[in-house]
Amino acid sequence: MDRSEQAEALAERTLDATRERLAGLDALPTAEHVAVFDTLHQELSGVLGALGQNPQSPR
Repeated sequence: MDRSEQAEALAERTLDATRERLAGLDALPTAEHVAVFDTLHQELSGVLGALGQNPQSPR
């Protein structure tokens, strides 16, 4: 698997996990949503940063 395929796989896994966690918000009290959003923001920022390190990615 080349770097481009790895980046695409990481993006897909991240998207799937994010969707699952957002779908789970209905089961949580509204007051707990902020913590989920903050965690997701940090994780997504990290993934985007890692993907941005890929020299083959378009700019």
